[in-house]
Amino acid sequence: MNATKQRDQAVALAKSHPKEALKRARGVSDPWFRSQALSWVARFTDGEVVAIAAEAAKAAAEGNDRYRQTAVRAWEIAALAERNHVVEARKRLSEILSTVKNVEPVASRCGALLLLLQASAKIAHEDAEQVYEVMKASCRPEAHWRCKRAFKNGAKILSGELQPRPFFW
Repeated sequence: MNATKQRDQAVALAKSHPKEALKRARGVSDPWFRSQALSWVARFTDGEVVAIAAEAAKAAAEGNDRYRQTAVRAWEIAALAERNHVVEARKRLSEILSTVKNVEPVASRCGALLLLLQASAKIAHEDAEQVYEVMKASCRPEAHWRCKRAFKNGAKILSGELQPRPFFW
């Protein structure tokens, strides 16, 4: 079974059978999809939200490039924020913002920052503004069409014109 299907099975169980979802999430073969699955479990578990989110961060760190190591952390941060672990979500966001500046190419950096901006908007508007400032300091909109789109969507999210993506439904 491929990693996408493994993740999807864990996700499908997260709301109704979080213990079984956790077991399956831990068995997802690809770090990106394992991190997403663990974040889903953290979002819906009756158990240790922060500990499961830490497992998601550990899985993300196993990614094979900096984009995959940083961008997928958005799910973990969103899960912590949605479960009212705001201090922990901010801590995790701060950790990853120092790393995301090194993502290459710049189009991938902008994409990762846009995901992190959307997740940070679930913490507080000020946190999303902080991510946008990192985007402005480390990317140029004219560098790539994806950068232009990230800046445009980030500004719309900050203004309230566009809602951040749902990470969990």
